[in-house]
Amino acid sequence: MNQRRAQSLEKAVKYKRFYFIGLSALALVILFLPVHIASAAKLSSRVTTVKLADVPTQVAVPPSLAAVPAQAPPAQAPPPAQAAVPLAAVPAQAAPLLEANWNFPCSDIPNPRGGGLLPDEKLIRHDWLSGDVPVVTKDTTFVGGGRLFYTYSNDTEDLPQIKALFGIIQVIAFFLITPSMMLVGYQFMLGASFFRYAGALEGLSRVGLSIVAVGVSFQLVHMLVSFENSLTAGIIALHGEYPYPKTIVSGTAVPYMLAGDPATSYRGIVMPMSRWGCAVNDFMGIVSASFVTNTIGSIIPLFSGLAHLTGLVTSMPDMIHRSSGMILSILSLVLWVQVFLRIILLNYYLLMAPLAFGCWALPGDVGQRLVGLWCKGFFTVLFTQVAQLFILTTLPLLLPSLPQITGDNLDIMKSLLLEFPLILTLLSTIMVPRMIGASAARAFGMAGSMAGSVVVAVSSVNS
Repeated sequence: MNQRRAQSLEKAVKYKRFYFIGLSALALVILFLPVHIASAAKLSSRVTTVKLADVPTQVAVPPSLAAVPAQAPPAQAPPPAQAAVPLAAVPAQAAPLLEANWNFPCSDIPNPRGGGLLPDEKLIRHDWLSGDVPVVTKDTTFVGGGRLFYTYSNDTEDLPQIKALFGIIQVIAFFLITPSMMLVGYQFMLGASFFRYAGALEGLSRVGLSIVAVGVSFQLVHMLVSFENSLTAGIIALHGEYPYPKTIVSGTAVPYMLAGDPATSYRGIVMPMSRWGCAVNDFMGIVSASFVTNTIGSIIPLFSGLAHLTGLVTSMPDMIHRSSGMILSILSLVLWVQVFLRIILLNYYLLMAPLAFGCWALPGDVGQRLVGLWCKGFFTVLFTQVAQLFILTTLPLLLPSLPQITGDNLDIMKSLLLEFPLILTLLSTIMVPRMIGASAARAFGMAGSMAGSVVVAVSSVNS
């Protein structure tokens, strides 16, 4: 009898999940069925009322009244005929107006001497990506441009949300150290009687270092960022002492720098953000007006307003120059994405620093491995800027003299050779993160691995 009862109880426990699902479904039906029935009844009564209102009511007439002829209603004068309005007189709905002629935003200004546009040096020197860095120049004011060359505290540690979150995460990190402190204390209590617990000293040193590291983690990150800024400032100062060479191709110098730029400028290679639209406007001069209006305009009518920019190329050198400007703008956009993602990752590692150092106190190698992941990811993201700036500064100095092409009557090869060093230098700068193992995919993967290690460490503490 007891065996049968045990078997029945085992079956009940085995299928308790299905019982729970069935009871939950029954409870939902009981809860929602009356509501649906009431709403259905209300809807049916409403439909019946509408149908009765549509059916004409018939009244029974007595036979005595049926013989009486019905009186005809008094004749009414027909309404006056309205004059027909011609369709042409009806005002048609106005179609949405499209922009007649428009351009992509461009910061260039007209050349006072005539002959096209010139870069606005007063504007592009404050560019977000490739503006001048006043740290390495004298008698200048702080403007906050050139994030390709300098890591500003306004974007990282001085952000209000970063400061608020860092304080909260720092408190959580101290809570993570508490179980390790209790464990070390317990080991010291047992070590007074048993010599085999002498390893408590190692745990005490680890806990002490973790507490100190969590307390000074913000200052540590600030010190490392300042050191990296000092390195980039030294590279820019070196660039000012040894500017780009004057490489001549058939009597024309390679345009490493824009007109009016200082010696420390990189804007001849890294196109400022306000000039990306200028490159697109120039590139539109390669295509024909019919291609813009008939092909692109048939799909997106708004682009028909760019037809006034088309058909302006009259020579091969002009087409190569416009195409090179478009390529440089695209590569500069990719470089901007890298710089922007780098700032995001720096803020991420800044916030994760207390947790990484807090897990350092945990027993075993989980905390040490987590600290190693944080250091590897943070240093890689931080010093990628130094490597990119170094390539951007030194690669033109390493290039050999370009060949002088004879018989180039149309200056085709000359135009290609003049644009080749610019594209090569910028492309190599973009490839630097991949060369040093700090590509975007790997950087985010490393950040995800560190976050997973933090979760594992915290779960081990809770268990």
